[in-house]
Amino acid sequence: MNSEGKLTPEQAKRIAEHHRNVARSERRKQIGNVNKRFRRTGKNNRGHVRRKDWTDEAYRPEDEHDHVALERVMPRDEQDRRRMVEQAAFQAPAPEDPDDGATVTPLGRQGLVISAAGLSAQVEMDGEEYDCTVRGLMTELDTGFLNPVAVGDQVSVSEDGSGGWVVETVLPRTTVLSRPDPILAPRQLVIAANVDQLLIVSSWREPDVWLELVDRYLIAGERNGIQPIICVNKADLIEDEAEYEAALRPYVDLGCIILRTSAVTGLGVDELREGLEGSTTVVVGLSGTGKSSLLSAVQPDLRLRTSEVSEQSGHGRHTTTRAQLLRLDNGGYVADTPGIREFGMAGLTLGELPEYFPEIDAVASACRFSNCSHMNEPECAVDAAAEAGLLPASRLHSYRLIWDELPSDGERM
Repeated sequence: MNSEGKLTPEQAKRIAEHHRNVARSERRKQIGNVNKRFRRTGKNNRGHVRRKDWTDEAYRPEDEHDHVALERVMPRDEQDRRRMVEQAAFQAPAPEDPDDGATVTPLGRQGLVISAAGLSAQVEMDGEEYDCTVRGLMTELDTGFLNPVAVGDQVSVSEDGSGGWVVETVLPRTTVLSRPDPILAPRQLVIAANVDQLLIVSSWREPDVWLELVDRYLIAGERNGIQPIICVNKADLIEDEAEYEAALRPYVDLGCIILRTSAVTGLGVDELREGLEGSTTVVVGLSGTGKSSLLSAVQPDLRLRTSEVSEQSGHGRHTTTRAQLLRLDNGGYVADTPGIREFGMAGLTLGELPEYFPEIDAVASACRFSNCSHMNEPECAVDAAAEAGLLPASRLHSYRLIWDELPSDGERM
């Protein structure tokens, strides 16, 4: 103590360290006592039980040992990884390397995922592409999705010590476009992350325009804060202009952005190129609608695979086998994705559905029942409006198909 009877900083530090050592010592004694309880031998006694470092049983007080543990304690290397992520969140961003321009984070270099499948990914760093493996600990529990890494993700990458690269963690996403897995639903797959626009490509013919799928993508874009753009491709196959205008009228009335294109004649290609400039756009739609052909018309050096529509099924053959992020010469990226025939509405409930069909919701107040589903109730104003031609039949059809597959409010998909 000093002359005033107060502890010096050095004395206070030693006392605090002493208290910590005492606490650690007491904890070790508790753990030792717990271990002794399981070292009894004999015919009617429990034999020695080997501890496993992934359970928390040995570290719980004795009065809790009759309770069943609800979950595992995370592995040690996972604890270390998460601790690094937490520390990184509170540290200032590392300065850029003046030699290569790549951003360096506490977990490694930062890059952009341009292709991903399973536990492998291609990552772009400073204009160069690197084949990476995805750390096995990055699972659905970490990300909430079946695929931990998707195109458009910003990731931290480190060298593995043998000349390879490993994706350590996915940085926070601004937007996510996902869909339920067709086999493991309601668990979801990420189609693309951190995108600004959703280009919904639907051919007018071969295969025929599928407005229900367009409606589903419109809902997904609005729910996830992604600007949707409807692109009607193969416009050179339009024979009846009145039929085309009638089919697209509901979307014109909703204020949607609509492009009319043809990769064969070049119609609308310049307009599409301008719309893609400076943005990150994910391109979606059925196989055979001409997504890859259209992108090749926008920028020929993309060299995307294309194929003809199957004569038996009327649907396109899959030519894009995995999503890939492509850099555009005029600035921005496009994510070309495999064609899909189903797109579920993950997370949407019945109570939310009318928000995405404003023309139906506008007349619903005149229904006889306040909770009318507009499916088969008597004196339904929505049915009456559709019969009078005041509501688009295609939109009501989409509404009812989606309604049939959604959970009631309070349930989860």
